[in-house]
Amino acid sequence: MKIFRLNIKRKVFVGLFLILSISSFAQMPNDGLMMSKGYICNVLNYSHNSWNHYWEGSYKRENANIGTLTNQNVMFMSAYGITNKINFMVGLPYVWTKSSEGQFAGQKGFQDLSIWLKVKALKVDVPLGTFSVMLTAGASTPVSNYIPDEMPFSIGNRSKTVSGRLIGYYKTEKGFYATVQSGYIYRNNISIARDAYQYDEKILNTNQVQIPNLIDVSGRLGFLNDNIQTEIFLDRYISLSGDNIRRNDMPFPTNAMSATTYGAFGKYTFITEKMGEFSVTAQISRVLVGANVGQTTSITLGIQHAFNLIKTKETTTIPIDKN
Repeated sequence: MKIFRLNIKRKVFVGLFLILSISSFAQMPNDGLMMSKGYICNVLNYSHNSWNHYWEGSYKRENANIGTLTNQNVMFMSAYGITNKINFMVGLPYVWTKSSEGQFAGQKGFQDLSIWLKVKALKVDVPLGTFSVMLTAGASTPVSNYIPDEMPFSIGNRSKTVSGRLIGYYKTEKGFYATVQSGYIYRNNISIARDAYQYDEKILNTNQVQIPNLIDVSGRLGFLNDNIQTEIFLDRYISLSGDNIRRNDMPFPTNAMSATTYGAFGKYTFITEKMGEFSVTAQISRVLVGANVGQTTSITLGIQHAFNLIKTKETTTIPIDKN
């Protein structure tokens, strides 16, 4: 049997190798905003994610042989308002990884193509504002032949996913808002280029690897008007199965990752009569506590452009439904 283990002298360990930050999107799968009918919003984000401490199970440690692990990505996303209550979104990141120490080279390439359909199921007037309920369904699939089990340098896990989430959004007449959401992510098995591997202290003689499914929850408090959006948030995700990184070993796609992340987001928007809406965005976040993940600090900068794709006399001049 061939079991891949990392030499102790060259060992590297992991946190979450990729946290794709999509919070600077004008309207994203887990927020309370919707694109108006006929409008499209294109977004280009750059994210820099790094860590030098990680949790091996629940034990927090560092590793001088890897130093600081850096994951960077450029994400293109687009959202289109099919109607005021139905939006379609698509996103594709290009990712590259590296470490400050050690002999391992990182990976780079396009990762997974993701699509979402978002529906505003309910909107009612409540004291001081409005309350909306939204449903989001999504799926993703790898678009390149990257290696998923060279963690922490892998740019993804090559698993196809299906997800669903429920979003509650309350916004006051003054522009203050609160969002709560929860989602479930199903991830299918992957194939790896080895005959066997170790899972939960057992040897499995197969190249098929079961990737843990996830649940996530988040809460957001912010302010939004035609020109400014500011927000603080707390996110939590948990693997529903999986094992821990073994002592002095490399991570593996079966590991049960969980993390609690806090951060802040800001956006400035200016609207032109002929060219539509332009925005610049910035976000910073940090993993507060986790298991089998790195204590990642993430910085994301983005630009976005929203405009009327199908101009009619009846089309609203506001690209985003801010209510």
